[in-house]
Amino acid sequence: MRYLFARKEFWAVKRCAVSKRREHKIIGLRSTLLSIALFLFFILLSQQFDPYNQSQLANIATLLIAVLSITLLTGASGQISLGQGAIMAVGGYGSALLVTRLGFSMWISFILAIFISALFGLFLGLAAARLSGPYLAGTTLVMALAIPSIAVRFESFFSGDVGLSVDYGMPPVWLTNLVGEISIEEWSLYVVLPFTAAALFAVLNLSNTRTGRTWRAVRDNEVSAALSGINIQRTKVIVFVCASGLAGLAGALYGFRGLVAPSVYPTDLSLTLLTAAVIGGLRSIGGAIFGTFAIVFLPDLIEKITKNLAIPETIGNYLPALTIGTLLLLTVILNPRGAAGALEHIRHRKKH
Repeated sequence: MRYLFARKEFWAVKRCAVSKRREHKIIGLRSTLLSIALFLFFILLSQQFDPYNQSQLANIATLLIAVLSITLLTGASGQISLGQGAIMAVGGYGSALLVTRLGFSMWISFILAIFISALFGLFLGLAAARLSGPYLAGTTLVMALAIPSIAVRFESFFSGDVGLSVDYGMPPVWLTNLVGEISIEEWSLYVVLPFTAAALFAVLNLSNTRTGRTWRAVRDNEVSAALSGINIQRTKVIVFVCASGLAGLAGALYGFRGLVAPSVYPTDLSLTLLTAAVIGGLRSIGGAIFGTFAIVFLPDLIEKITKNLAIPETIGNYLPALTIGTLLLLTVILNPRGAAGALEHIRHRKKH
C-alpha cells in the first residue's frame, strides 16, 4: 500500500515537472515571436519614413527599453522610481568612457553598460529595499537631480557641460553591400533594434515566469508575500538590478546619437519615461510600446498642427508639453490602468 502511494506521488511530481517545462517552452517561444515581430515592424515602418522619422523611430526603440525598465520596476513590483533618467546617464557615461578613454568597441561598451548600471542599481536597491512609496520616489528623485551635477563637478574626467562626443560611426561595408546605401539615421535604428528586441524578450520572460509572479506577489501584498516565504528585500533588490541594467542600456544607446552630456539626460527625462509608462499602462508591455510612441510622435504631430493653423510660437511652443500633461492627468483620473487597461476593459465588455 505504501508502495502504491509513493508511486502515485512520484508520477504526480513528474507530471508537474513536465508541465512546468512545457510552460517555460511556450513562454520562451511566445517571447521570441513577439520580439521578432517588433523587430520586423520597426524595419518595415522605417522603409516608409524619411530620415528624420527614421531617427524618431530609433529614438522610440531606445526609450522603449527605458520604459520597459519602469514596467518591471513599478508595474511588476510596485516600486516607484523617479530616477530612471539618471540611471540612463550612468549607462551613457559608462559606455562613452569605455570607448573614448579605454578604446573599447561600441558594441562591447553597450554590453558593459548593462553591468555598470546593474551594479549601480544593486547599491541603489540595497537602500531602496528599506523604503517604499513617497520615500522611495523622493530618494530616486534626489538621485536624478544629483547625478548630472557630478559630470560638472568632475569636469576634467567627464568633460563637464560640454560632454563626451561619441556616435554610432558609419555603417559597415558588408551591410551597405547587402542592402545598399543607408542613411546615418537608418543605421542608428539598425544599431538600436537588436537591443530593443532582446530587452523585450527578457522582460516578457521575466514577467511570465516564476520570477515575475514573485514580483507581483510583493507588489500586491508584502505581508502575504513574506508569509508565503518570499524574501521581500532580496526581491526588491533583484528588481532594481534588472531595471537598472535595462535603463543603463537605454542610456548608452541614447548617448551614442552624438553626445553624452548632462543636457542629454535632464531631470525631466525620468518624468517623461514615467509619463509614457502611465499613459500606456504601467503593468502592460504593450502599453509601454504605445506610451513610448505617444511621447515621441505626439509632440511632432502637435507642432505640425500649430504651424498649419498659424498659431503664434509663444503659444505653440508650450502646446506639446501641455497636451502630454493633460493626457497624463486624464489617464490618472479617468483610466489609471492606461491605454492597455482601457483596451482590456473594452474586450471584457464585448465578451459579456
